[in-house]
Formats: sequence, structure tokens, C-alpha cells
Amino acid sequence: MSTRVYPSFRPQHLTLLLGSLLLGGCAALGPDFDMPKPQAPQQWSDWHGGEQSLASLPVLQQQELQPQDAERPWWREFDDPLLEQLQRQLQQAGPDLQTALLSFAQARLQQRIVAGSRGVEVSASGGIGRQRLSEHGSSMRMAEISAPTNKDALISALAEPFTLYQSGFDASWEPDLWGRISRSIESAAASTEASAALLQQTRLGLSAELARGYFQLRGLQRQIALLRQQIALGEQQQALLDANRAAGLIDNLQPEAQRMQLGELRAALPPLLSQATAVENAIALLLGEHPGVLSEQLAADAAAPVPEDKLAPLLLGLPSELARRRPDIQAAEAQLHAATAEIGVATADLYPRVTLTAGFGFESFQQGAFGDWASHRWSVGPGFYLPIFNQGRLRNRVALTELAQQQAAVRYQQTVLNAWQEVDTALTAYASELERNAQLQQKLEHAHRQQQLSAAQYAAGLRDASADLQAQGAVLGIERQLADSATALKVQRVAIYKAIGGSVVDRSASP
Repeated sequence: MSTRVYPSFRPQHLTLLLGSLLLGGCAALGPDFDMPKPQAPQQWSDWHGGEQSLASLPVLQQQELQPQDAERPWWREFDDPLLEQLQRQLQQAGPDLQTALLSFAQARLQQRIVAGSRGVEVSASGGIGRQRLSEHGSSMRMAEISAPTNKDALISALAEPFTLYQSGFDASWEPDLWGRISRSIESAAASTEASAALLQQTRLGLSAELARGYFQLRGLQRQIALLRQQIALGEQQQALLDANRAAGLIDNLQPEAQRMQLGELRAALPPLLSQATAVENAIALLLGEHPGVLSEQLAADAAAPVPEDKLAPLLLGLPSELARRRPDIQAAEAQLHAATAEIGVATADLYPRVTLTAGFGFESFQQGAFGDWASHRWSVGPGFYLPIFNQGRLRNRVALTELAQQQAAVRYQQTVLNAWQEVDTALTAYASELERNAQLQQKLEHAHRQQQLSAAQYAAGLRDASADLQAQGAVLGIERQLADSATALKVQRVAIYKAIGGSVVDRSASP
């Protein structure tokens, strides 16, 4: 239970009251926010799980990022104009990003609403109304008592309809005695910071998802082209073997084995086409387009991919900078700040509030006298809010905000740990794929040499064309594996960019 008390007030007490309020309104209840300092390793490879070594990774160049380092979007590292165009389209029209922008706009407006409670609230009012008092209402009780002899005439006169003219303004101000308002503003500002960080996290996640889908689609297109070449070679080899069998040079064993192998190649094509369609539709959905809109654009030949060994090394900066660069960590920190400020808001509700009110206006039932000074009215005085019988509920609310603050602190620590897990997982996957790619490159070199030897023997008449076609098919099969590895490398590199917060440093742009 709470009550509002309006004591008798005289204008000469205003100066004394204001002085007391100003002196008493200097302290804000509740704990001040202490920015957490998350732990970080000295080297990126110090916090690493598993047996895979990270020492050979070219992305682990570590040096402190300088203020003059110019940051640029990470996807420009791949030097792909179409990817750049799709990323711009995502930033302009992506529906998920538009939703996040609207959420951020709501948070900013909410902050402005809360900040408006610090100042003086002023409202104006006015009106014209036709009224008639009831002859038997409570307002006629005084007329009946004060004039018992002519009460009927007096009541009849008072009950006559009349027009009442009113205008004026009212002002109120709540001094922030215990910091309730300042803590509310602090909480709203931190919530806005959290919303801004979440917007950046959404932007980063969508950009990474678009790049991941784009590279997967390009990899599938490359594999489909190579598979069709394999099928064409297999058909040539099948025709050659069938001719040899018809001529009696070989039995049915080799043609049947080739027919089974060709069937496997043909069966592998529909799933790849289906996967390419699904990835293309996913890209269209990210951009807010219906299926098929991007087909012609994405069917065009891609720009020549930058080889992995030609990509600029990624400067990860110092491990201690990760919390500053990851938007999800920034959001968790801001949410912890907001939860800490809410403790002060709840604590201040345990104490009294004072509201200073004032009003001035004109009121008259005679139209000609409405603007006369004699028709003016005014009021001024303080009001008190005193929580009396609801202390238990208010204290439980304080305890609830403290628990919410502890939960936010745990969530912050969990977010930091998750960030380091993502960094290590991305680096490890990238290192593993680099090793696989190197092995496939060696395998391809051996296959090329074998194909060259087979072609030379065929040219010398030592072997038939079937062996040469088989060697060419083996080369194409390894190239398909390399295409899959090249896609995986780019996808894993995107994962690294996302894990470190998205930005890369372009040293060439530094002064």
C-alpha cells in the first residue's frame, strides 16, 4: 500500500524546499556498473583443443591494431565483384536486417521516452462546457443549510444552466532524490547499446550466411561442370569398350564394370543440382527475393577465385581485442549494464518521492469576464509518495533485479566462452582443410603425371584409348574433390571472419 500526502503549503516555503531537494538528490542508489574484463590468452593458439596444430596457419599473424588502420568489409578479401554486389543488396533490402533495424529504432525511442522523465512536464488544457447542477445533488446541500427561508429560489437559481469557460496549464517535476530517474535513463541507454550491438551481430551473421551460401553455390556449380565432363568421358569410354567387345577383343566384364561406374556418375548429378537450387533459393530469401530471380545472375561465370595461398594474411590483432570486436560480447556487456542499473531503480522505489506541481489558468461562467484578471486561478505545492505497507513487495522486487543482474553476468561469461570456442573451432577447421587441400594437390599432380604417361603410351600404340580416357576421368574426379576442398576453405575462412567480429585490417590503406 502507498499513499500520496499533500500537506498545507505556503509560497515562502518553496526556497527552503528546493534547497533541501537539491542537497538530497546527489546520490544514486544501487551499485555502479563496473565494466568486466574478460580473460584472454597471450597467443591465439594458447587456448586450443584437440591435436590439430595451428602453428602453420597464415592467419595467425598477431600484432596490435593501430587506430590509423583502415577497416574494410571482410568479404572484399575474396575480390569477387558479384559477391560485393550481393552484399550491398543485402544491406539495403534484406528483410531480416530491416527487422533488426526496426528493433534498434524502437530501443532508441524508448530511451528518449525515459530520458524525458528527468525534466519538467508541462501540459495545457482548455474547454467550453454547458452545465446544469442537480437541484437535489450534493452541491445543493450548502444552499439548503445556509438559506433555509428562501432555499427553493436559491436552489432554482443555482440549477440554472450555464456555460463554463476554462483554460490554463499545469506543470510537475519530480526531483531525482535517490537516483531512480538517473538509473532508469542509465538502464535505457545501456539497452539501446545492446540493441545496437545486436543489430551489428545480425548484420555480421547475415553477411557471413550470404557469403557462405555464395561460395557453396559456386562450389556446387564447379562440381556439376566437372561431373558432366566425367560423364562425357565415361560415355566415350563405354562406347569404346562396347566396340571392343563387339569385335571380340574383350569379354563382357570391362563393359559391364564401366556401365556400373557410369551409372554412379549419372546418379550423382541430380543431388548436386538439387543442392544448388536449394542454396540459390536460400540466397534469394536472404535478399528478400522470390525463387528464380537470381538464377541468371548466379549462373554467370564467377570471377576467377583468388587462390588460398594468394589471399592476404588476416590480421587477427591481439586476443585481448576480441571482446571489443565481437558484437555479441558487446551486447552481453550492455545487457549486464542495464541489469545493474535496474537494481538502483528498484532500490529507489523503497524510498519516498516528492513531486512539485504548479498550475495557472482562467475560469469563468461569464464569457465577457473570461479574460479578466479576476478570473485567474493558480496552485503550487509539493506531493509526497510514501510506500508504507508494500515494503515486502518492493524488497522482493529488488531481490529479483539482483538475481536478473547475476543471470546477466553469467550470460556475459558464457558469451565470452562461446566466442573463444568459435574462434578455436574455426581456426582448427581451416587448418585441417588446408592440410587436406595440400594432400589433394599432391594427388592431382600424380594423377596428371599418370594421365600424361597414359597419353604417351597411347600415342606410341602401346595402349588403347580406353586407358587414356580412364586416366582423364581420374583427374576430373580429383579435381571434383579439390573443388569441394576449395569451397570448404572459403567457408571456413568466412567462419574465421565471423568469429573475430567481421572486420579485417587493410594495411595498404594505412597512411
